[in-house]
Amino acid sequence: MKYILRTSSMMLSALALSGFALCFSTAINAEQYIFPENGQSKEQQNLDKQSCHVWAIEETGFDPENPQVAQVVAYTAPITPSQPVEQGSDRGSGMRGAMAGAAAGAIIAEVGDDDRSDAAATGAAVGAVAGRRQSRRSNTQAAEQQAQAQQQAVQQQAQAQAAADQQTQLANTQGTDNYYKASSACLEAKGYSVK
Repeated sequence: MKYILRTSSMMLSALALSGFALCFSTAINAEQYIFPENGQSKEQQNLDKQSCHVWAIEETGFDPENPQVAQVVAYTAPITPSQPVEQGSDRGSGMRGAMAGAAAGAIIAEVGDDDRSDAAATGAAVGAVAGRRQSRRSNTQAAEQQAQAQQQAVQQQAQAQAAADQQTQLANTQGTDNYYKASSACLEAKGYSVK
């Protein structure tokens, strides 16, 4: 079970890092090619680019050099390792089985006119073994169900984080696209060809 939790933690970390890297790759790789159509000087180009950069940020609320899009975080309940189910943790199961077996043995001996104390002792021994066996079976089933529930929780958390990373990436892509449209409109209005 520790292996499952470690593997799941590594998987979540890898998903988070890959989503983080994808979010910023769009902003870093986007580029504008600007050509002065009216013979603007290099200094004028730099001033115009800077003023259009500031204007595009104000218009879109997005800066591709510093994407501050709120990262979407999927909330899931924290996965905590639960207490292992102890073998025979149902205390008294053997004693209850012994008492039930002793009573059954005494009743059977009474009906058959046998010695009740021997029958009760035999019934108690058989009942104790049966009670402990049932307790162990229940504990094993509980441990298996617990492991399955934890594995499902880890998978759900990984899926939710992947979806959140995808939403963040989409928001950054849209922000970048909107920024470059605004910047292009500004530069074109100032007499530049932008591609």
